[in-house]
Amino acid sequence: MSGAESEQNTSEQPPKKKGPSSGVYFKIFGYILTAGWIGFVLAASGGESSHPLFDYIFIVPLAGWIIGMLVARFIAKKSETNPS
Repeated sequence: MSGAESEQNTSEQPPKKKGPSSGVYFKIFGYILTAGWIGFVLAASGGESSHPLFDYIFIVPLAGWIIGMLVARFIAKKSETNPS
């Protein structure tokens, strides 16, 4: 083996594993939390829309998704400015 071949082998990086990004897992987690919250509200209120907890059936998941999107944007910007 010549010196040029060994230099090429050491400078090559191993191939990255193919698979879903971490964002996909966070979306699935968000879907599960949303479904869990809606199920909890329906169970706690007995399905009655006059129950006080029923007022928050869609507000809480919406707020969670908005906060999650803001956090994801903040993390993405921070990782762009500080590559490690």
